[in-house]
Amino acid sequence: MPVSTDSDDTGADYPRSFRQSSLTPLGRRLRYFVSRLFGSRLQKSQRVALVEINGQRYKRVILRDSYLATLIEQSLEAFGPSTRLPGLVIRYEHEVWVEFVPGEVPNGASDELAADLARFYAHVYSRSPRLADSDGDIWVTRLRRDIRFLANVGVLSSGVAVSLEQSLAKRIPPRYWVGYDYNDPVIKNFVHGPGGELCGIDIEALVPDQLIGLGVAKALMRWMEPHRAVFFDTYAQTGAPDIAPFFDFVELSQLAAYTKLMFVEHKWANIVPARFDRFC
Repeated sequence: MPVSTDSDDTGADYPRSFRQSSLTPLGRRLRYFVSRLFGSRLQKSQRVALVEINGQRYKRVILRDSYLATLIEQSLEAFGPSTRLPGLVIRYEHEVWVEFVPGEVPNGASDELAADLARFYAHVYSRSPRLADSDGDIWVTRLRRDIRFLANVGVLSSGVAVSLEQSLAKRIPPRYWVGYDYNDPVIKNFVHGPGGELCGIDIEALVPDQLIGLGVAKALMRWMEPHRAVFFDTYAQTGAPDIAPFFDFVELSQLAAYTKLMFVEHKWANIVPARFDRFC
């Protein structure tokens, strides 16, 4: 689409239109549309586009309501300027625009990527963390609730659910860190930016007031397990909040929440009850 311009009384020319292309494949958009009309599965409904204005590129995320857009805006603004995340441009009603981060998506799992991810999470976890007492805290309540749901719908046997509940007495730490996390660490959600640092490009994945370590646990479950030692060795050298003493609790919390989400999204291939065995 050609860019046209308007001139103001200073003689400056400004773009009156812009180029936009969807970053969500057409087939996926059609599947989501049909599923929302006739199905019961939960799913995200945002649209993502690449906008080019006067040679500059921006990522435009269009959500279903202003509340979600405001939460993203607040997280990005509170987190502050960072080479590890896209810079906020504007939030307008139910849209969020951020700077487009050029770079290469990592080429598969590796020790090098695990080390880069350790430095990425050290940066995220070092931004305003706080220690929280676990006694009566929401994260303990959520874990018990998720285990109960999985047992009620038949994902977990009653025996496994009872065993998990009994193991919590030793698994729940007295305190743990709470703060920012990046909760969708699939490889496609990262690029090596212009400076070579690993940058998380999914702005919805940055969330506050999280049990620190949930993102790491999800990365381990999805692709990083063979590189676990490299990740934690590198992370330990960063001076970031120590997640090792309570990481067993974090991994179980992440697994229970993830499995429940996969169930309500009808993503049956991602439901693996055997993953709970080592926690029993």
